[in-house]
Amino acid sequence: MSENVYGPIVTLIVGLIFIWLLVTGLKRGEMELPYFGVTLSGRRNDQPIIFWAVTAVITTIAALALIATIVQMFLPHGL
Repeated sequence: MSENVYGPIVTLIVGLIFIWLLVTGLKRGEMELPYFGVTLSGRRNDQPIIFWAVTAVITTIAALALIATIVQMFLPHGL
């Protein structure tokens, strides 16, 4: 497979994973961003600043992954 094919597939999968984390976190009221050594987490009721900070991080990563997918599809050879 060419990089032009599997690049957008990988970034789309990464974007969908972070969107899934975002949706489930908003439903439960507890946002978590698991990482190898540290897990960022916050609850909406008693830790609102941490909750919205983690939400902002997850939203940023998801948005950048989806933008990367679109750019790779329409500009496969770069700028």
